[in-house]
Amino acid sequence: MSIFDSEIFNNNLFFPRRGGGQDADEMFVNAEQDVQIHVRRYPNQQAHFSILYFHGNGEIVADYDDIEPMFRNIGCELIVCDYRGYGKSSGRSTLRNLLSDSHKVYEYLNEHNKLNKNHFIMGRSLGSAAAIELSSSVASKIKGVIIESGYGDPCALAARRGLQVDRLTPEERIFDNGEKIRDIDCPLLIMHGKEDRIISVEEAQENYTNAKSKSKQIAIFEKVGHNDILCFPQYFSTVGEFCNSAIKKEYYHDK
Repeated sequence: MSIFDSEIFNNNLFFPRRGGGQDADEMFVNAEQDVQIHVRRYPNQQAHFSILYFHGNGEIVADYDDIEPMFRNIGCELIVCDYRGYGKSSGRSTLRNLLSDSHKVYEYLNEHNKLNKNHFIMGRSLGSAAAIELSSSVASKIKGVIIESGYGDPCALAARRGLQVDRLTPEERIFDNGEKIRDIDCPLLIMHGKEDRIISVEEAQENYTNAKSKSKQIAIFEKVGHNDILCFPQYFSTVGEFCNSAIKKEYYHDK
C-alpha cells in the first residue's frame, strides 16, 4: 500500500471541521454509497464567470461566507467544495478521495447547469491537488486554472507530516502536482506568498516552470505567507484580471 493511502499519512494531513453556514445554493454530491460531498454555490446573476474553488486544509465551506462578497466584486460566482468529513460532507478524508471526488463534483455541476459558461477551477494549498487533478483532464472545457499556495512535490508534502518518501512509484505519480501540471494547457495563474513557511515559494516556481501552458503567469506576493495571503492588496484584482483576460482571449480567438 502506498504511504499516501496510509492512515498515518492521511490522519496527519487532514484536519476536518464541522460547521453550519448561510443559506445559499446547497448541493450534496454522491461520491459513493453513504458518502456525500457538500458544495455551496453563491448565486450571482451579474457574474461574468464562475470559479469552482477547492479550499485549504483546516478550512470549510462556511469560512467563505464572509469572503464571497470580494469574489462577487470581481464579477465571480463562487462555488466552494468541502472534502469528505469536512463541514457538512460525510465520509473520511484521504488524498486519493480528494482527487477522485473532484471529478464527481465537476460532473454534477455540469449535469445540473450550475457552472457559468465561462468557468475556472481554483485550488488553495491542499486544494491545489484537486484543482490540478481535475484541470489536467478537463482543460478543454474550462477557461483557466488558478493555483494559490499550492504544493509541487508530494515527497515534500509527506516530509512535512514526518514521513520519509525517497521517490514515488509510478502509481503514486497521481499525487504529484509538479508533474501533472504539465498536462494543463489552458491559461494558468499561480499565486504564492513570498514569506510562506508551510509550502515554500520554490514549489510555486517549480510548478510554474513545469507548466506547459502557452498562457501562464506567476504572482509572488511580498510580505505575506500561507494563511494571510488574502490580505495582500492585489489578491482579488489579480484573480479578476486573470479571469477576464482569459475570457477575452478566448473570445477574440473564436472571432
